[in-house]
Amino acid sequence: MIPPASRQELAQWLQQPFQSHADAFSDEQLNKLRERIEELVNYEAAVGLMGKSGAGKSSLCNALFGQDVAEVDDVAPCTVGASEYTLAYQNGKGISLIDLPGVGERQDKEAAYAKQYQEMLPELDLVLWLIKADDRALSVDEQCYQYLILPYLIEHDIPLLFVVNQVDKIEPCREWDFIHGMPGPQQLTNISRKQMQVSQLFNVPLTQIFVTSAVEGYGLQILIEQIIHRLPKEKKWSVTRETRAEYVTPSMQRESIGGLWDTIKEAAKTILRETWTTISHRVESWFSKLFGW
Repeated sequence: MIPPASRQELAQWLQQPFQSHADAFSDEQLNKLRERIEELVNYEAAVGLMGKSGAGKSSLCNALFGQDVAEVDDVAPCTVGASEYTLAYQNGKGISLIDLPGVGERQDKEAAYAKQYQEMLPELDLVLWLIKADDRALSVDEQCYQYLILPYLIEHDIPLLFVVNQVDKIEPCREWDFIHGMPGPQQLTNISRKQMQVSQLFNVPLTQIFVTSAVEGYGLQILIEQIIHRLPKEKKWSVTRETRAEYVTPSMQRESIGGLWDTIKEAAKTILRETWTTISHRVESWFSKLFGW
Protein backbone atom coordinates (compact mmCIF):
# COMPACT_ATOMS: atom_id res chain seq x y z
CA MET A 1 0.00 0.00 0.00
CA ILE A 2 1.34 3.45 -0.93
CA PRO A 3 1.59 5.96 1.95
CA PRO A 4 -1.04 8.71 1.88
CA ALA A 5 -0.07 11.81 -0.12
CA SER A 6 -1.34 14.28 2.45
CA ARG A 7 0.81 14.87 5.50
CA GLN A 8 -2.28 15.24 7.67
CA GLU A 9 -3.60 11.93 6.39
CA LEU A 10 -0.28 10.19 6.94
CA ALA A 11 -0.09 11.50 10.51
CA GLN A 12 -3.56 10.11 11.21
CA TRP A 13 -2.61 6.73 9.75
CA LEU A 14 0.51 6.51 11.89
CA GLN A 15 -1.54 7.26 14.99
CA GLN A 16 -4.08 4.51 14.35
CA PRO A 17 -2.28 1.57 16.00
CA PHE A 18 -1.68 3.58 19.15
CA GLN A 19 -5.25 4.86 19.29
CA SER A 20 -6.58 1.31 19.01
CA HIS A 21 -4.77 0.60 22.31
CA ALA A 22 -5.67 3.91 23.91
CA ASP A 23 -7.04 2.21 27.02
CA ALA A 24 -3.52 0.94 27.80
CA PHE A 25 -2.07 4.40 28.50
CA SER A 26 -3.14 7.82 29.74
CA ASP A 27 -4.58 10.69 27.73
CA GLU A 28 -1.44 12.68 28.47
CA GLN A 29 0.76 9.97 26.95
CA LEU A 30 -1.47 9.68 23.88
CA ASN A 31 -1.47 13.46 23.37
CA LYS A 32 2.32 13.66 23.66
CA LEU A 33 2.72 10.85 21.15
CA ARG A 34 0.22 12.44 18.78
CA GLU A 35 2.09 15.75 18.96
CA ARG A 36 5.40 14.01 18.25
CA ILE A 37 3.98 12.20 15.20
CA GLU A 38 2.51 15.44 13.86
CA GLU A 39 5.86 17.16 14.37
CA LEU A 40 7.79 14.46 12.51
CA VAL A 41 5.38 14.16 9.59
CA ASN A 42 5.24 17.94 9.14
CA TYR A 43 8.96 18.48 9.58
CA GLU A 44 10.45 21.07 7.22
CA ALA A 45 13.95 20.21 6.05
CA ALA A 46 16.40 23.08 5.61
CA VAL A 47 18.76 22.70 2.67
CA GLY A 48 21.47 25.27 2.00
CA LEU A 49 22.49 25.86 -1.61
CA MET A 50 25.87 27.36 -2.32
CA GLY A 51 27.74 28.20 -5.47
CA LYS A 52 28.57 31.10 -7.68
CA SER A 53 25.90 32.90 -9.66
CA GLY A 54 24.98 30.93 -12.75
CA ALA A 55 25.71 27.51 -11.28
CA GLY A 56 22.06 26.57 -11.73
CA LYS A 57 20.72 26.50 -8.17
CA SER A 58 17.20 27.59 -9.11
CA SER A 59 16.97 25.30 -12.13
CA LEU A 60 18.10 22.33 -10.02
CA CYS A 61 15.42 23.07 -7.41
CA ASN A 62 12.77 23.35 -10.08
CA ALA A 63 13.86 20.09 -11.70
CA LEU A 64 13.91 18.11 -8.45
CA PHE A 65 10.75 19.45 -6.86
CA GLY A 66 8.59 20.23 -9.85
CA GLN A 67 7.84 23.89 -9.41
CA ASP A 68 9.32 27.36 -9.51
CA VAL A 69 10.93 28.37 -6.26
CA ALA A 70 9.01 31.26 -4.75
CA GLU A 71 10.68 33.76 -2.48
CA VAL A 72 8.88 34.01 0.85
CA ASP A 73 11.34 35.94 2.94
CA ASP A 74 14.66 37.74 2.93
CA VAL A 75 16.55 36.73 6.02
CA ALA A 76 18.47 39.99 5.80
CA PRO A 77 17.16 42.53 3.25
CA CYS A 78 20.54 43.74 2.01
CA THR A 79 23.21 42.82 -0.51
CA VAL A 80 24.83 40.36 1.89
CA GLY A 81 21.56 38.70 2.91
CA ALA A 82 20.68 35.06 2.37
CA SER A 83 17.43 34.40 0.54
CA GLU A 84 15.00 31.80 1.82
CA TYR A 85 12.58 29.92 -0.41
CA THR A 86 9.92 27.42 0.59
CA LEU A 87 8.76 24.55 -1.60
CA ALA A 88 5.28 23.23 -0.99
CA TYR A 89 4.64 20.56 -3.60
CA GLN A 90 2.27 18.87 -1.15
CA ASN A 91 -0.04 20.77 1.20
CA GLY A 92 1.43 23.36 3.52
CA LYS A 93 5.13 24.04 4.02
CA GLY A 94 7.81 22.06 2.27
CA ILE A 95 11.58 22.17 2.04
CA SER A 96 13.22 25.40 3.12
CA LEU A 97 15.98 26.25 0.64
CA ILE A 98 18.56 28.74 1.88
CA ASP A 99 20.46 30.45 -0.92
CA LEU A 100 23.65 31.41 0.90
CA PRO A 101 25.64 34.42 -0.33
CA GLY A 102 29.34 35.02 -0.55
CA VAL A 103 30.90 32.84 -3.20
CA GLY A 104 32.58 35.02 -5.78
CA GLU A 105 31.76 38.27 -3.99
CA ARG A 106 34.11 40.99 -2.78
CA GLN A 107 36.75 40.33 -0.13
CA ASP A 108 35.50 43.23 2.00
CA LYS A 109 32.29 41.31 2.66
CA GLU A 110 34.00 38.20 4.01
CA ALA A 111 33.51 39.12 7.69
CA ALA A 112 29.78 39.73 7.14
CA TYR A 113 29.43 36.41 5.32
CA ALA A 114 31.31 34.55 8.05
CA LYS A 115 28.91 35.93 10.65
CA GLN A 116 25.90 34.83 8.58
CA TYR A 117 27.32 31.35 8.07
CA GLN A 118 27.97 31.03 11.80
CA GLU A 119 24.32 31.85 12.49
CA MET A 120 22.68 29.88 9.67
CA LEU A 121 24.74 26.75 9.08
CA PRO A 122 23.87 25.10 12.44
CA GLU A 123 20.20 25.28 11.39
CA LEU A 124 20.74 23.39 8.12
CA ASP A 125 20.16 19.66 7.61
CA LEU A 126 22.20 19.48 4.42
CA VAL A 127 24.32 21.69 2.16
CA LEU A 128 24.53 21.34 -1.63
CA TRP A 129 27.51 23.09 -3.22
CA LEU A 130 26.86 23.66 -6.91
CA ILE A 131 29.68 24.02 -9.41
CA LYS A 132 29.09 24.81 -13.06
CA ALA A 133 30.60 22.02 -15.13
CA ASP A 134 32.45 24.31 -17.54
CA ASP A 135 33.71 26.70 -14.84
CA ARG A 136 37.50 26.46 -14.62
CA ALA A 137 38.00 29.24 -12.06
CA LEU A 138 37.29 27.53 -8.74
CA SER A 139 39.83 29.24 -6.46
CA VAL A 140 37.15 31.49 -4.91
CA ASP A 141 34.93 28.46 -4.23
CA GLU A 142 37.85 26.61 -2.65
CA GLN A 143 38.82 29.52 -0.36
CA CYS A 144 35.23 30.11 0.73
CA TYR A 145 34.76 26.41 1.46
CA GLN A 146 38.00 25.93 3.39
CA TYR A 147 37.94 29.07 5.52
CA LEU A 148 34.29 30.03 5.92
CA ILE A 149 32.20 26.86 5.56
CA LEU A 150 34.16 23.75 6.48
CA PRO A 151 34.79 24.68 10.16
CA TYR A 152 31.05 25.00 10.83
CA LEU A 153 30.17 21.84 8.91
CA ILE A 154 32.61 19.83 11.01
CA GLU A 155 31.50 21.42 14.27
CA HIS A 156 27.80 20.72 13.67
CA ASP A 157 28.17 17.49 11.66
CA ILE A 158 26.22 18.79 8.65
CA PRO A 159 26.48 16.65 5.49
CA LEU A 160 27.61 18.38 2.30
CA LEU A 161 27.36 17.16 -1.28
CA PHE A 162 29.12 18.71 -4.26
CA VAL A 163 27.01 18.91 -7.41
CA VAL A 164 28.70 19.47 -10.77
CA ASN A 165 25.74 20.89 -12.64
CA GLN A 166 25.08 21.72 -16.30
CA VAL A 167 27.21 18.81 -17.53
CA ASP A 168 25.43 19.06 -20.89
CA LYS A 169 27.55 22.18 -21.48
CA ILE A 170 30.89 20.48 -20.86
CA GLU A 171 33.05 20.18 -23.96
CA PRO A 172 32.57 18.83 -26.52
CA CYS A 173 28.99 20.00 -25.90
CA ARG A 174 27.88 18.98 -29.40
CA GLU A 175 28.29 15.35 -28.32
CA TRP A 176 25.35 15.54 -25.95
CA ASP A 177 22.65 13.00 -26.85
CA PHE A 178 19.48 15.09 -26.61
CA ILE A 179 17.26 12.15 -27.53
CA HIS A 180 18.35 10.02 -24.57
CA GLY A 181 19.52 12.88 -22.32
CA MET A 182 23.03 11.44 -22.00
CA PRO A 183 26.59 12.76 -22.45
CA GLY A 184 28.75 11.55 -25.32
CA PRO A 185 31.94 9.46 -24.86
CA GLN A 186 34.40 12.37 -24.71
CA GLN A 187 32.01 14.33 -22.51
CA LEU A 188 31.93 11.40 -20.07
CA THR A 189 35.72 11.46 -19.93
CA ASN A 190 35.78 15.19 -19.25
CA ILE A 191 33.01 14.87 -16.66
CA SER A 192 35.14 12.31 -14.81
CA ARG A 193 38.12 14.66 -15.00
CA LYS A 194 35.97 17.44 -13.54
CA GLN A 195 34.97 15.20 -10.64
CA MET A 196 38.65 14.41 -9.98
CA GLN A 197 39.47 18.13 -10.04
CA VAL A 198 36.75 18.91 -7.49
CA SER A 199 37.83 15.96 -5.33
CA GLN A 200 41.43 17.16 -5.21
CA LEU A 201 40.66 20.85 -4.84
CA PHE A 202 38.20 20.43 -1.97
CA ASN A 203 39.87 17.33 -0.50
CA VAL A 204 36.69 15.26 -0.55
CA PRO A 205 36.06 11.69 -1.80
CA LEU A 206 34.51 11.09 -5.21
CA THR A 207 31.51 9.54 -3.43
CA GLN A 208 30.64 13.04 -2.26
CA ILE A 209 30.56 14.52 -5.78
CA PHE A 210 27.59 14.14 -8.14
CA VAL A 211 27.01 15.24 -11.71
CA THR A 212 23.72 16.57 -13.03
CA SER A 213 22.05 18.47 -15.80
CA ALA A 214 18.93 20.01 -14.33
CA VAL A 215 17.66 21.08 -17.74
CA GLU A 216 18.11 17.62 -19.27
CA GLY A 217 17.09 15.66 -16.15
CA TYR A 218 20.43 13.87 -16.06
CA GLY A 219 21.67 12.44 -12.73
CA LEU A 220 18.75 13.77 -10.69
CA GLN A 221 17.48 10.44 -9.38
CA ILE A 222 20.95 9.49 -8.13
CA LEU A 223 21.36 12.88 -6.48
CA ILE A 224 18.04 12.83 -4.65
CA GLU A 225 18.70 9.24 -3.55
CA GLN A 226 22.00 10.30 -1.99
CA ILE A 227 20.44 13.35 -0.37
CA ILE A 228 17.86 11.17 1.33
CA HIS A 229 20.39 8.49 2.25
CA ARG A 230 22.70 10.96 3.99
CA LEU A 231 20.07 12.76 6.04
CA PRO A 232 19.28 11.62 9.59
CA LYS A 233 16.48 9.08 9.66
CA GLU A 234 13.92 11.44 11.16
CA LYS A 235 14.51 13.95 8.34
CA LYS A 236 14.42 11.71 5.26
CA TRP A 237 10.66 11.76 4.80
CA SER A 238 10.43 15.56 4.53
CA VAL A 239 12.61 15.52 1.39
CA THR A 240 10.99 12.43 -0.16
CA ARG A 241 7.59 14.00 0.44
CA GLU A 242 8.40 17.01 -1.75
CA THR A 243 10.43 15.32 -4.50
CA ARG A 244 8.90 14.82 -7.94
CA ALA A 245 7.39 11.35 -8.13
CA GLU A 246 9.50 10.19 -11.10
CA TYR A 247 12.68 10.53 -9.02
CA VAL A 248 11.43 8.59 -5.99
CA THR A 249 12.28 4.90 -6.24
CA PRO A 250 10.60 2.21 -4.09
CA SER A 251 13.83 1.81 -2.09
CA MET A 252 13.90 5.55 -1.36
CA GLN A 253 10.27 5.40 -0.25
CA ARG A 254 11.00 2.48 2.07
CA GLU A 255 14.08 4.15 3.55
CA SER A 256 12.22 7.39 4.19
CA ILE A 257 9.10 5.86 5.72
CA GLY A 258 11.24 3.38 7.64
CA GLY A 259 13.29 6.21 9.14
CA LEU A 260 10.12 8.06 10.07
CA TRP A 261 8.68 4.95 11.69
CA ASP A 262 11.87 4.17 13.63
CA THR A 263 11.79 7.68 15.06
CA ILE A 264 8.15 7.30 16.04
CA LYS A 265 8.96 4.00 17.78
CA GLU A 266 11.75 5.68 19.74
CA ALA A 267 9.30 8.36 20.83
CA ALA A 268 6.75 5.70 21.76
CA LYS A 269 9.27 3.85 23.92
CA THR A 270 10.10 7.07 25.77
CA ILE A 271 6.53 8.32 26.18
CA LEU A 272 4.64 5.05 26.73
CA ARG A 273 7.43 3.31 28.68
CA GLU A 274 6.32 -0.07 30.04
CA THR A 275 3.15 -0.03 27.97
CA TRP A 276 5.17 0.04 24.75
CA THR A 277 6.60 -3.42 25.42
CA THR A 278 3.07 -4.81 25.66
CA ILE A 279 1.79 -3.39 22.37
CA SER A 280 5.00 -3.13 20.31
CA HIS A 281 4.57 -6.41 18.39
CA ARG A 282 0.98 -5.51 17.44
CA VAL A 283 2.01 -2.05 16.26
CA GLU A 284 4.90 -3.50 14.22
CA SER A 285 2.54 -6.00 12.60
CA TRP A 286 0.10 -3.24 11.69
CA PHE A 287 2.85 -1.14 10.18
CA SER A 288 4.15 -4.04 8.07
CA LYS A 289 0.69 -4.75 6.69
CA LEU A 290 0.02 -1.05 6.00
CA PHE A 291 3.09 -0.58 3.85
CA GLY A 292 3.27 -4.11 2.47
CA TRP A 293 6.67 -4.91 4.00
